[in-house]
Amino acid sequence: MSRARVGIVDDHPIVSYPLADALRRAGHTVLEPVTAVESLPEGGPGDVAVCDHSLPEGRSGAEAVAHLTSRGWRVLATSGVAGRAQVLDVVAAGAWGYVEKRFTTHAEYVHAVGLVSAGRHHVSPLLAALLLDDAAARPLGAGDLSARQRTALRALAEGDGHEEVLAALGNLSGNVSGTGEAELEAALAGAFALTARRRRINRLSPRELDVVAVVGGRGLGLKETARELGIRPGTVADHLEAAKRKYLASHPGEKDLSPRAAALRWAMELRLC
Repeated sequence: MSRARVGIVDDHPIVSYPLADALRRAGHTVLEPVTAVESLPEGGPGDVAVCDHSLPEGRSGAEAVAHLTSRGWRVLATSGVAGRAQVLDVVAAGAWGYVEKRFTTHAEYVHAVGLVSAGRHHVSPLLAALLLDDAAARPLGAGDLSARQRTALRALAEGDGHEEVLAALGNLSGNVSGTGEAELEAALAGAFALTARRRRINRLSPRELDVVAVVGGRGLGLKETARELGIRPGTVADHLEAAKRKYLASHPGEKDLSPRAAALRWAMELRLC
């Protein structure tokens, strides 16, 4: 397994320092844990940042992942509280994998860091299930998950071991001896890219963000928002409807929200209030 330089971003020392020790024992070079992504130096080839989703300092969530990625780190996102949409958002922001804190041992973190350092995606059963659910909720038509991608994700979601996943892909192609690591990684990388595409489609536009911040974050009405933003009340209503559609598309479990309620949900989720 690949040995890496690892940065840990987590505001809980009881989590970060024992994890750092475990990674060092496994042969990785681990920087002193930090509580903000801005505190990590630039990354290089094969460097892995294990980043908690909810950080009280600086950037957090998908924004933190995008920042680390732009600075050369491969990000392994982790959380004990992130919801479905938040996990998919960090994938769309460039994370190479996601680990749920509550059900993951240090040995599993070590394994995940090794995979990511070697240029391979880490997909837990939980993440595989989320990727499949996302494709079912918002299919992209002919450009959606391929049979190979679905087969790999289903095997992972069911908790199959590595060799079983490779065998499932081999059976799909009629190769009884199984398939190689490159084929598996190509399938997972493709599934991540499709998830990012779905999230981009449902991302708020800059003007929709402005309206959500004023209506959802500050509670202003249509006329007050229109005056503040220099647009017509009818345009505000149109932006609220668009924000509602995108919220429901990004959160399939939600139903029957009013545009104002959707704006409030967006504002809370995006920390606009």
